[in-house]
Amino acid sequence: MTQRAVFLDRDGVINAYACDREFGTIDSPARPEEFVLLPGAAEATARLKREGFLIIVVSNQPGIAKGRFTPALLESVTERMKGLVGEAGGVLDAVYYCPHHPEGSVEAYRQQCECRKPGQGLFLQAASEWGIDLSHSYTVGDGVVDIVAGRAVGTRTIYVGPRKCYLCSELTSRDARPDGVAASLEEATDLICNWEKGRGVRPKGNGEVASCLYENGSDEYASRYVQEAIEILKQLDPRAVERIAELLASLRSRGGRLFCLGVGGGAGHASHAVCDFRKIAGLEAYAPSDNVSELTARVNDDGWDTAYANWLRGSRLGANDMVFIFSVGGGDAKKNISANLVRALDYAREAGATICGIVGRDGGYTAQVAHACVLVPVVNPATVTPHTESFQALVWHLLVSHPKLKQAEMKWESVEPAAKT
Repeated sequence: MTQRAVFLDRDGVINAYACDREFGTIDSPARPEEFVLLPGAAEATARLKREGFLIIVVSNQPGIAKGRFTPALLESVTERMKGLVGEAGGVLDAVYYCPHHPEGSVEAYRQQCECRKPGQGLFLQAASEWGIDLSHSYTVGDGVVDIVAGRAVGTRTIYVGPRKCYLCSELTSRDARPDGVAASLEEATDLICNWEKGRGVRPKGNGEVASCLYENGSDEYASRYVQEAIEILKQLDPRAVERIAELLASLRSRGGRLFCLGVGGGAGHASHAVCDFRKIAGLEAYAPSDNVSELTARVNDDGWDTAYANWLRGSRLGANDMVFIFSVGGGDAKKNISANLVRALDYAREAGATICGIVGRDGGYTAQVAHACVLVPVVNPATVTPHTESFQALVWHLLVSHPKLKQAEMKWESVEPAAKT
């Protein structure tokens, strides 16, 4: 007797990606405590099970080949996943992993293989072991390789993830247009159940969809973005914020100065934060991006990489002062990303200044050297920048209104509300 299955990619479909500070990556959870279910994922598996599907996880886990974690750690993460899914009433019938990578650092797993998606090995193994009719099954994934593999073995496919035009183009160029697009596993489950019950348009199995995969998706995007923000709020570490508040209070009490640095959106944040730290918290604060003439002169004469460091040097930065970084990546010298922030941080360390920051992704160089750092959690790698920059504003406004720092009343809090008539 043949069975139907829904093949699920793991990371980005069932669980959120994790920030690994040791390896400087946003990647698969390497330890059980890093594994966090995405909202509604477990419940979606329970619903699919009630519809008569086997729930099969098929996932590339090259972290083993790259030395990020061991097979034993992967197994412990898998047990946590099964436990969390089960606690929420969900079911996973089987889990298949590919541990290989052609450029892996662990020799035993450094190889080309048929099981690494877009290879078909894991699907065919599962189909053989469970008696699955692939032509009446589905593949749900957040990567191009998931859609390519799912289509290659004859399943219908649903892409789950951010609505990005470059992904639409890549899927089209690889002749891998999915049968459906969803914002989450919950929405993918809705599609599958509707197709199976004949509601809506049943997929043809050939990926024939609208000319744009993301047509009429604005409402779905807004809902998903808000849910991501809620999840970030849940994961944000208030202890890191409290530590920065303490360091800022100490800075003010000793008469030290605050230097706020950022690039792009971070530069805008630095300017706004300087205003609030000066006006509301009574701190002597400055930002290099506030003086366009000096900044552009330094860039023109000395180069961008040293512009901020030389500005700090000209400001006579010392051990009594603090450097505060606003950055999505936190700076990375090896990748030559925000190198001016890296050089500024190096100079701050030489001067013995306190270093704080609000950063995203893995925190980069800022997180490595800071005395206190708020790391904005990543719940969707495709929206790291807008969420990080949004939460940078939230955190510094929290800081200036903190009882340990607030000295001046803010305008609208001091105005009596108009009387109702």
